[in-house]
Amino acid sequence: MAFVVWPLPMDLSVIIPAYNEPSRLPRTLQTIRRYLGAHIPASEIIVVDDGSTDATVEVVRQFPDI
Repeated sequence: MAFVVWPLPMDLSVIIPAYNEPSRLPRTLQTIRRYLGAHIPASEIIVVDDGSTDATVEVVRQFPDI
């Protein structure tokens, strides 16, 4: 388990459960990231994967800031 210490407190955490969602995640993450960046800069996106058997994890790793 890894713990990350953020320099500023978060105003909002968006938690996205994902299971076998590689086709939906890129657009979803881009849209959410764009909105949060413009409206709630002190926010984070957390994707929770529970044993996907496809490329879900690899897709999320393409977004290093998530």
